Amino acid sequence: MQNSINRMQLCGSAEIFTSFASQLEYCIEVMDENVRIEYRFSHLLDVDYTSHPNMTTYEGKILIHSNDEFDNYDMDEIEIGTICLEMYDLNFEAEHCSLMDAFDHSSSSLAVGTAIFDDTYSTINDQVLELVGDSFNSNILLVNRLEIKEKYRAKGYGKYVLNSLDIYFKSTCAYVVLKSFPIGFEGITDDKNYDKAQERLNAFYSRCGYKKIWQATENEPEEDEFNEDFEYLEDDEINHIFIKNISLI
Repeated sequence: MQNSINRMQLCGSAEIFTSFASQLEYCIEVMDENVRIEYRFSHLLDVDYTSHPNMTTYEGKILIHSNDEFDNYDMDEIEIGTICLEMYDLNFEAEHCSLMDAFDHSSSSLAVGTAIFDDTYSTINDQVLELVGDSFNSNILLVNRLEIKEKYRAKGYGKYVLNSLDIYFKSTCAYVVLKSFPIGFEGITDDKNYDKAQERLNAFYSRCGYKKIWQATENEPEEDEFNEDFEYLEDDEINHIFIKNISLI
């Protein structure tokens, strides 16, 4: 099993495009002989013309071998889900791009950056360090999206994939971070099923070893502690941010 976990198979070759983008496709066997992630990562080579050169994106297809003769019988593998990652190099220096600029490219990544960094976006804040510990390597791996097709859910594949990040990104990143939000509820947080779905998803990440970064205003204060000058968050304003220190594994 250990040999299976640590084995990496290259399935493609590097290609430099006229837009100065570099892309490489490769496959990683994950936790089980029948589960594989095929990643494609890209970044711009000319740092003078890209808005966030300190970020590399990874888009992966989650694949398994089918044991069902009636399920995609003409294919060796079937795709059961996708994963999208963003790796942030905190040591990368570019005059025109700050770490805040990189995290500000989407509302989701900005919410994560705001939760884990101090006000200057120069260091990880004390709350996070107390929660998961410090590391000599402070690079961040953001799980932007992880989706398993409905037919293959509740079979352990999602946990397999998250555990694989601990192994294959440990040498380049210290922290894996994500914003927990149940797929299918975008823009409909007032749905009666949303709270249950969010609670189940949060519990799943906790079982995978992730710890929630609690927002100071997330819990209702006791009546005698209420401060009228403090802005408290409504339920639909809360960002459920989870983090894991994989350098300690």
